[in-house]
Amino acid sequence: MLYRVAIASAIVATAFAQVRVVEAPQKDQEWEDYKKMYKKTYESPADERERQSLFEASKQRVARLNEVNKKAGNAFGINWFSDRKPDEMNKRGHVKPEGWTPTAPVKDYKATRRANPPAALDWQFTSAVTAIKNQGQCGSCWAFSATEAVESQLVLSSGNQVRIELAPQQTTSCTPSPAQGCNGGFTEAAYEYMGTVTGLTNSFNYPYMQSLTATSATQACNTAKVAAIDGPMMQLTGGYAAVSGYHYATTPCTSGACANQDLAALQAAIETTPVSVCVNAASWNDYTGGVMTSAACGSMAAKAQDHCVMATGFNTTAPTPYWIVRNSWSSTWGEYGYIYLEMAENTCGIADDATIPEVALDLTDAQKAKVAAGRERLYQKAVLAQ
Repeated sequence: MLYRVAIASAIVATAFAQVRVVEAPQKDQEWEDYKKMYKKTYESPADERERQSLFEASKQRVARLNEVNKKAGNAFGINWFSDRKPDEMNKRGHVKPEGWTPTAPVKDYKATRRANPPAALDWQFTSAVTAIKNQGQCGSCWAFSATEAVESQLVLSSGNQVRIELAPQQTTSCTPSPAQGCNGGFTEAAYEYMGTVTGLTNSFNYPYMQSLTATSATQACNTAKVAAIDGPMMQLTGGYAAVSGYHYATTPCTSGACANQDLAALQAAIETTPVSVCVNAASWNDYTGGVMTSAACGSMAAKAQDHCVMATGFNTTAPTPYWIVRNSWSSTWGEYGYIYLEMAENTCGIADDATIPEVALDLTDAQKAKVAAGRERLYQKAVLAQ
């Protein structure tokens, strides 16, 4: 009897040993595949061991998030961020001082809804939205969101006659305190800064350099480039945008849970223009595609906001209706640089801090008619389903 038990124990021990032998190479192969896919290199063997441990933790976190997100299917997976440390992943950049108030009155955006509003719309398929950018290690999301919102307004307000890629580096470097450059800021501060200077220059004149550095040190404001905005060189370098103010697409939520924001107002605004929005992006690092539910995203509260992006559209015809949101983490992230957020609730706090800048254009009546026609053509191109 003891002999049989000993044999059985030996068999079990051998089986466990085989499992361990198989499991370790499988993990190592997954790690090697990951490094190859994302062209990862590390400073030392010790650094690589730490990164592999973070990678394994990411796989467990992804499984938990997909379980929470199950009503909309899997939306999380392994990506470039999967071997990152928490402090490396958290450089998103939305920081608004508690109790901050605008220096001048801000109007709510009154969007006139059409008699037959679209069921699905996305401005990214028009010239009103430029290509996906990459903010790099700099916490400049707020500057990208504000700058890209101005780009969109310039195209729409000119009826597609003026198309300029503007300079998030100017916004990042030159917006004064309480914005802190790569250490964080907020879109309203960016708009207020833009209103104090001649305008926001183009990216050719003032290219973005922060993504090229491993640190988050903010470049000093290049006052010479800003001063040259209204000079003759602008005819050669592509022009600029003059900002005259901004609007809130929804009533801002600054405290509490923010669960009852006006989603209809946000949808109505997006029907007329892309909208800058600030959100809770704590779960976004693991996003790989599909619809992220409100449950998976977590808190909607204003205090949870840590990232600013741009809402470019929505799709109410999908099994789980969603907002279409443009990010600034490169086109290799998510849905080619975009994320889909569940529409049923104030997912990630998308309607907490939604803003639309106003550009200054001096138009004649004849030009205004031309602008209206051009804007309508852009709208028709943005509509995906009626």
